[in-house]
Amino acid sequence: MVKPAETDLIEEISKLLQYHDSLGIKEYPRTRQIEDFLHKRDRPFAVKARSKLQGGRRKAPEADERKHLFDPGLAKKATLQDVRDELGDCQRCPLHKTRTNIIFGQGPAKAKLLIVTDAPSGEDDLQKAPVRGDAGELLDKMLAAIGLSREEVYITNLAKCFPGEDAKPADNEIKTCLPFLFRQIEIICPTVICTLGMLTAQTLLHSSKSLFQLRGRFYNFNDLCSGELKEKIVIMPSLHPSLLLENSELKKASWKDLQMIQKKLQKT
Repeated sequence: MVKPAETDLIEEISKLLQYHDSLGIKEYPRTRQIEDFLHKRDRPFAVKARSKLQGGRRKAPEADERKHLFDPGLAKKATLQDVRDELGDCQRCPLHKTRTNIIFGQGPAKAKLLIVTDAPSGEDDLQKAPVRGDAGELLDKMLAAIGLSREEVYITNLAKCFPGEDAKPADNEIKTCLPFLFRQIEIICPTVICTLGMLTAQTLLHSSKSLFQLRGRFYNFNDLCSGELKEKIVIMPSLHPSLLLENSELKKASWKDLQMIQKKLQKT
């Protein structure tokens, strides 16, 4: 007998497959993530079962709790260097143990496009800059395809420290770094924030949906803020170049996202 949780998961998988089919994706490589799923390492049903034991569904946070807090005047009285100085030799969370360098960000302070990835890679950590190595070379080509260079965009991370190989930042580590990202966003005040990775998209959009459900459209970032920003900022969730290197069939979807970003920037 199929359990309700299993039915929900099957329905979500079916919707995702239909969506991929509409993008022209017909097959999938046998990646490590799929291997983990097949061996039930992720145990998707355990989370729902545990929540029932702890008293049923969690209440959704109030609207004000979901909004990002901003100081509307911060951009006039602080610079990115001020924020970097405040971050210092950060040891506020366990990620300082796995990093060699803090990867704060790179690019012009008034960039129209802000790119945010989940966390630095090992290559980023060694080179002291965001999105380097093979993924960085692909990102440079992606930007060039829409008429931009790395020098024209600001690139940073949700978490500023390398979490270790095959690891991702934990919730408490993300929450520790989040205020610094928010200050970067307000000072830069970009036209578009392009998130490259599931954690960044889910965190900034307060969503539990998968990246494939979120990508392909703009979201109004200002509606998620408790203060007024100088201009309207939109978020475009998309796919990290490292994922595209492993799954070339996803490049078509990524290209659609880039074209939408290009059109948005051309209007401003």
